[in-house]
Amino acid sequence: MNILIIYPHGNALNPLAGAETRIWNVINSLVRNKFNVFILHSINSRGSEDSNLRKICKVFYYRDLNFFGLSDWYFTDLNPFFIRKLLKIIRNCKIDVVQIEFPWGFIISKLLVKRPIILIYDSLGVESEFMKISFKHPKFPRLLKPLAVFYAKLYERLVCRLADIIINVSEVDRSFFIEKYKIDKKKTFLVQIPSSIKSINLINIEFLRKESRKKLNLPLNNIIAIFHGGLPHPPNQEAIDIIINKIAPSINNDVLFVLAGYNTKVFRKNNVLGIGFVKDLKDLLLSADFAIVPIISGSGMRVKCSDYITLALPFISTKKGIEGIDFLENGVDCLIYNTINKNFLEGIRLLTKNKDLRELLHKNLVEKSKLLDYKKIDRRILKFYSRLCEY
Repeated sequence: MNILIIYPHGNALNPLAGAETRIWNVINSLVRNKFNVFILHSINSRGSEDSNLRKICKVFYYRDLNFFGLSDWYFTDLNPFFIRKLLKIIRNCKIDVVQIEFPWGFIISKLLVKRPIILIYDSLGVESEFMKISFKHPKFPRLLKPLAVFYAKLYERLVCRLADIIINVSEVDRSFFIEKYKIDKKKTFLVQIPSSIKSINLINIEFLRKESRKKLNLPLNNIIAIFHGGLPHPPNQEAIDIIINKIAPSINNDVLFVLAGYNTKVFRKNNVLGIGFVKDLKDLLLSADFAIVPIISGSGMRVKCSDYITLALPFISTKKGIEGIDFLENGVDCLIYNTINKNFLEGIRLLTKNKDLRELLHKNLVEKSKLLDYKKIDRRILKFYSRLCEY
């Protein structure tokens, strides 16, 4: 089966953030299961692609444009370079399935892609919800704000109607599409792709923690809480601001908060340390005593939580932060709070002072991490895409 994956925002072969990590995992799994994968990118996203996948997948690029200070991905349907490249691929590569990440560019693709080719909308979240928080980005044009959410909701509703199949990453998003967009639930599928980190032997966790801290030049004796997330993704920026301005000052110097991720700053402010992008995420996670997920907006599935589960790192999260992960029990596998309030802060203090609790959560997460085993993921991917042959 020949599958074309259209990724109009970011680089699917260079997983620096959650969305890229998710599609990178999908591509890896498809390749392992002997599917032929073709990828269509904006040339602006071209970078240090995964060299192994680059040899196996056929990668195409189209020229990006710019409208009103916004990236072209919102207006992909109007981009003649995208249209011309997509037509060329469809004609020359015998494509069986076209899968589009994000809704943008779907409508023109629907006009160009004819049956028996199957057209899939791979939703990474609810786009209208994402648009609401995108307003907070300083580069978002003021003149477009009044229409942006309405446009995103109308566009995504139309995309859901036109798609042959819709992939959701969380049950919350799937229910939203079915109830709000009146979509037939028979054409929606839940495909959760977790962390790209492979599980390792965690028997000597204290030794691994010290070695990782040495690699990252982190203090060996502090209690360290981490948050990682790429920027300028608005929910991650919100979380970082909350840690710096609200959480860290309330906890004083009992714990060192370490922030990392693509495009994040290197800085030190009291008990907050920004270390920028960490090439080997495993070292960051192993260096920590626990993680915090003060996410209060957005939709989709937080890949960072899958990272923590895979390496059995105790963590505290808002309910919004663990959307899309339905197998965690509050107080048993992690600590979960409705929002960032005094109870959330007390939870951080509890994890800071109570080593027994951290060890209990670690032990329970070791068991839960088995649900994210790579072999299970591959079977899940193989089952979904193999069924497309019968669609």
